[in-house]
Amino acid sequence: MNGARRRFFPIGLTMLSNELTSKGHEVRIFDTSFYAQYGTDLDAKRRELGFYKEIKNGVPLQVKTTDPVMDLENIVREFVPALIGISALSIDFHLSKVVARLIKKVSPEIPIILGGVLPTVSPGECIQEDCFDMICVGEGEKALVELSKCIESKEDYSNINNLWVKNQGQIKKNPTSSFKTLDSLPVPDWDLFDPQHIWGPLYGQMYRVAPVELSRGCPYRCTYCVNDVLRNVYSGSGKYHRRKAPEKAILDMLYLKNKYNIEMFYILDETFLAVAKSEIKILAEKYKQKINTPFFTQTRPETVTEEKAKIVADMGCKVMSMGIENGNEHIRNAVLNRKVSNEQIINAFNILKKYGIQTSSFNMLGVPGETEQTILETIELNRLCKPDSIGVSYFFPYKGTSLRDLAIKERMINGDEDPNLSNDVPVLKLPSISQSKIANYFVNFVELCKS
Repeated sequence: MNGARRRFFPIGLTMLSNELTSKGHEVRIFDTSFYAQYGTDLDAKRRELGFYKEIKNGVPLQVKTTDPVMDLENIVREFVPALIGISALSIDFHLSKVVARLIKKVSPEIPIILGGVLPTVSPGECIQEDCFDMICVGEGEKALVELSKCIESKEDYSNINNLWVKNQGQIKKNPTSSFKTLDSLPVPDWDLFDPQHIWGPLYGQMYRVAPVELSRGCPYRCTYCVNDVLRNVYSGSGKYHRRKAPEKAILDMLYLKNKYNIEMFYILDETFLAVAKSEIKILAEKYKQKINTPFFTQTRPETVTEEKAKIVADMGCKVMSMGIENGNEHIRNAVLNRKVSNEQIINAFNILKKYGIQTSSFNMLGVPGETEQTILETIELNRLCKPDSIGVSYFFPYKGTSLRDLAIKERMINGDEDPNLSNDVPVLKLPSISQSKIANYFVNFVELCKS
């Protein structure tokens, strides 16, 4: 099969489950990744548009044909959990509410907590939903362990940091606590998850892939990115952009490689090369000695240098993804707050190719200020960069971002738009280019960039 529907192990969920199990709590995961009802339409469309390559060594996918609603009900009745956690992004908030209300019908006495990016950036909206008993604002490892301990011992949990808790008609809004250090988190363990998550496609081949987190956060402040919002939410909680010690990173990866027979690592860091050359060199030396496994990751063009490229190529980097986003320098700098020139972007792609690293570009269509000319500039910049793979999406102004505030102020959106639409249709109503014309460029984007 094509492999486009493959989903890597969800790193955030694995961290939460690992933290709970390491403290002696029993955890069950309800995973909808491989149900026949989910993921087919969008993946088929993206494959048709050239975003995915056909897989040469296809690994058969075991699709679940049972009713996910009935399966969820059965798990809740069989397991009888003391607490149910649901994670939500803007794009799946509606589904989160549907799931929570279903659980409340089956077992109304079980408390439900909502966590993830959305309740962190928009807690007031989320806590108002009657199906959630509490929300987690910020990272959840510490809060969830403390909450589970309190529930188990029947103690009051209304004063736990990072939690907003409904209590007798009132909402207790607790402060955000300091971060848990990445070095203190347990070694990842994926035994609770569907083993099919191990398989991931990369440039026409299937590999046993391990996603790993060597850092959290991002040092940059793009106006469209949730990282800018999260940095403000976490203000006073410690350094937002944090890295694992190289020794801890190597131990975790060595464990995964040996236990799950890993063929490829996916380093999830927001901007892998946004550190000093000396730090990369230390990690690379240990990685080459102990791990010696190919990997792929992402960075920003302005972080790429000859010295860093040479180091990571020798380390085993096979693919580096970078955001072009928009080919117009004014939009990129003044609207998106990405302070990088076209020359820097082209140079970054050329440097990586020089050292045998394949490249992938990210692009957005329909940003504020977009015109037909700026779309053509984005296409032209991709032609000059010649990435091995090209990705494109419609711009969607996510909650909490400054670009969303601008879009509402300028009446490009009314604020009620469904994030699910961001994958399928242009969202903003722009004065200088129609949504239909943006959609036409989207459909033909990959081919135009290659022509």
